[in-house]
Amino acid sequence: MLAAKWFELHRVLLVHATVIAVLAAVLVVVLRLTGLRLIHQSAGRIGALREATYRAAHSPALALIMLCAAYLIGTQVNERIHAPVLSRILDPSLRVGILAVVGWAGWNLIEIYPLVRRPRGRPLDPMLQDLAGKFARLGVLTLIGLMILRTLHFPIASLLTVGGIAGIAVGFAAQGVVANLFGAVVIYLDQPFKIGEWIVLPSMNISGTVEHIGWRSTRLRGFDTYPYYVPNHVFNTSVVETPPRMQARRIQQTLPLRYSDVERLPAILADLRAYIANHPRIDHVQGKVQGEFVYFTNYGVHSLDILIYCFANTVWWAESLAIQEDVLLNAARIIDEHGGQLALPVTRVQMQMTPPEGNREERCAPP
Repeated sequence: MLAAKWFELHRVLLVHATVIAVLAAVLVVVLRLTGLRLIHQSAGRIGALREATYRAAHSPALALIMLCAAYLIGTQVNERIHAPVLSRILDPSLRVGILAVVGWAGWNLIEIYPLVRRPRGRPLDPMLQDLAGKFARLGVLTLIGLMILRTLHFPIASLLTVGGIAGIAVGFAAQGVVANLFGAVVIYLDQPFKIGEWIVLPSMNISGTVEHIGWRSTRLRGFDTYPYYVPNHVFNTSVVETPPRMQARRIQQTLPLRYSDVERLPAILADLRAYIANHPRIDHVQGKVQGEFVYFTNYGVHSLDILIYCFANTVWWAESLAIQEDVLLNAARIIDEHGGQLALPVTRVQMQMTPPEGNREERCAPP
């Protein structure tokens, strides 16, 4: 009986709320299907900015429809029950919700635009693009946050003053965080390495491929598939090796030749030099700058040492190993053609018999 009376009193409110909810749901479904079809059909056919705007505004537009529906239902409820609390929070909630939706759309636009952008001419540097995206997202969050605080009538000037004093105190307490933040900015601007490159930190005995450059740390993926999270300030004070940026891979090997082949040594050296000078996978341009040598360098303990020093015309380790293998095998062939052999470590043991103090008869004679 009580429920029936309550329903009778609020029947108009329930009908209005139901109509608003159903219309909002239908509009959301229609807009979602239409938006997805429009995005699919417009992919690659319109400007990158328009396409990114469609994609970025799709979900926030649906959220805005549901927000407006909730506001209309709240208005209907407020007209019926005249709740002072509800009347005070409806308008600020709507404004805060609209600002949040706009911020969401801006965030999406910043993330989606680089993905759909079709560069003309020289493409943008991915690291600078990533840095610009990070600062743009930070700017959107800051701007929307300040506008929401202003909408809620927070004293922004006092808040900024207190925040400045607190920021100084926090800055002293969080020097490592600030150092990592500036380290990230330096990495983006100076670019000692890029995402996807293999780097080596000799001081930390760490090497791996750069996967992500964050505000606090950089994630490397080692050859053993272990992830390494290196604080960004390390790159400002430590030596960083970037092997993919080298100009060529160095080959430096020593061939041991037998001492008995000393007379064959000049002919062997001449053929080895001719072989290295005509090898198609040796970088002779780099060799003119850094050196390209085949020399007899040392009388070793067990061998005559021949130094082969040159550069492979690749920066990839596996390819350089294949070139080095070819050089070593053909060097052994050249030595063999001249009747020489590679030396093996030989240890000579010389045994000396101690002569007896007297003859056997004297040692065996009775006293």
